[in-house]
Amino acid sequence: MRHFFYTLFLLLLVYIGKAQDGEDYDDYQEKKHVHTDFKESLFSIRFSTTLPTPVSNAVLRTKFRGIYEMNLSFNLRLSTSFFAGLGFKSGLLGLNGVPNPDTNKNGLDLNTKMQLYTGYIKVGYNKFHTENIFSTFALNMGYNSSFFTGVVNPKNETNLNKTFTSVLIEPEYSLNLAVEETFSIGIFLSYNYMATVFNPTNIALQDVTSLSGLKTTSSTGIINFGFGFYFGMGKKFVRRDKY
Repeated sequence: MRHFFYTLFLLLLVYIGKAQDGEDYDDYQEKKHVHTDFKESLFSIRFSTTLPTPVSNAVLRTKFRGIYEMNLSFNLRLSTSFFAGLGFKSGLLGLNGVPNPDTNKNGLDLNTKMQLYTGYIKVGYNKFHTENIFSTFALNMGYNSSFFTGVVNPKNETNLNKTFTSVLIEPEYSLNLAVEETFSIGIFLSYNYMATVFNPTNIALQDVTSLSGLKTTSSTGIINFGFGFYFGMGKKFVRRDKY
């Protein structure tokens, strides 16, 4: 009988130990999560601020630099993780330090700038990695209307065209960190593809800087990298993701 009680006592100690280990593991797993109670909303506003960098069309890539791009969209949740919306963005490119050929300007750099304005429709998908970190994949399709300011025309060219228009296709990705129930911040990356070829002769660029060796028949591509923000409004949906 005594051996029976010894055995029972040892089994009880083992059971308590395993139960304690399970509780410690659950506590450890719980501490790994940063709780924000983030929920997808029926309506959302997405905003990004980025630095644009021309990467295709040799003239734009070598002669212009990115200054800023601001992107704003209003979106509707269609189903679990999927959404669609309408958006508008504006951007600015500036001519790199090219000496001004106008001697009356005392050799100051040119101030030519390309101002870009785009309206678009958006379709997207949210993929949650943890309860407070998620990726957004989206595609924007729209129309870009741009114009140039500060154009210098030293040879009085008569065929200048200071406008630039094109259909735009823009895949985008962002990695988002939920901060509050309806708000997140993240890293934003996108690629603007515009089929229209930029023609430097439209702004007499060949008269103020050498274009020798630069291909002028490529479509226009711009990479945007910066920060993105999400703000939800209206009805909220509880997620049932398993991590």
